[in-house]
Amino acid sequence: MKKKFFYVFWNFLKFFIIISIIFVIFFLIFQVLDDLTDFFKYKKPIIFKNYIYTLPLLFVQISPIITILSLMLIISEMIKNNELKVLFISGIKPLYIFSIFLICGFFSSIFTFSVKNFLSPKLIKKVSYQKLQNSIAFSSSNYFFYSDKLYGNKFINVEFSEYLESGEIVTIKAERAENYKDTNWIFINGYFWRFDDNKNLILREKFSIKNVNIPLTAEILSISNIDVEKFSLFQLKKIIKKMVDLKLKPISLITYFNEKISYPLLNFFITFLLYTFLTKSSKISNLYVFSFSFLFFLFIYSIYIFFFSLSKNAKLNPFIGTWIVHFCVLIYFFIINLKKKVLK
Repeated sequence: MKKKFFYVFWNFLKFFIIISIIFVIFFLIFQVLDDLTDFFKYKKPIIFKNYIYTLPLLFVQISPIITILSLMLIISEMIKNNELKVLFISGIKPLYIFSIFLICGFFSSIFTFSVKNFLSPKLIKKVSYQKLQNSIAFSSSNYFFYSDKLYGNKFINVEFSEYLESGEIVTIKAERAENYKDTNWIFINGYFWRFDDNKNLILREKFSIKNVNIPLTAEILSISNIDVEKFSLFQLKKIIKKMVDLKLKPISLITYFNEKISYPLLNFFITFLLYTFLTKSSKISNLYVFSFSFLFFLFIYSIYIFFFSLSKNAKLNPFIGTWIVHFCVLIYFFIINLKKKVLK
């Protein structure tokens, strides 16, 4: 039994690595060619190291089709060489072979999850491209923050107010502000005011540099412009917790948090849909394998993106929107199995 397991698993690993390399290189070349248009048209510089930094993210995005294609090629080869027939005749049940495929799918999911949440965020942060963002306006029951422009963690023309439990109000207006570590801020060239619970001015101070500790971070304030791929699952969880503490419910971020888990796990769940191919007696051509894999990937991906978009825009519960495809796949698998048992 161990030999059969390692035979299937190592073949899957071989196909998985080869297809990953081919697909990533192919999409990388396509991306470079696409950017060449902007280079010639707008003289936009091409920074080649940026493409290297985005390779892990590119792999994550196409990992479902890599997984499907790898598994389908193994099934095709085993049918072509009559290996499945021999295994079934020798008394080995299709479910045992299928369980090995599930392990392969689970391996793909774990590997993709690790790349998406550990390797990719670190490299995306190294991409040499910073965008000057539009004005930031943030408000909650306790805080108000406004900035004309945002460049990284640096805010231009800032106004900040904090409403204390005692009823007092603290207001800061500065030319610049920087969130340099966690909740630690530096305000540069501005004014500090403090008002009592009756809105009477009790303190006024002009400063060149002022260090302030407030429970807001650049990530929270720039939530509408945030590049979620720069953050791992665990970093997103911390940001969401901080926002919940501020009595905010960031539906978009909660959706992305679920996506950090659900998208890699698509590789495992789609394996359930390949069970019917194990019982095929007729040969599967390579053309069928490739065409089915692409069409199947596009179909699953389209459904996933559709429900993901609904969740991100608060039209659907974040958990349901990011996991509904997985549940549908399981339901389909159990219905197919039930039909086969009834027919027997």
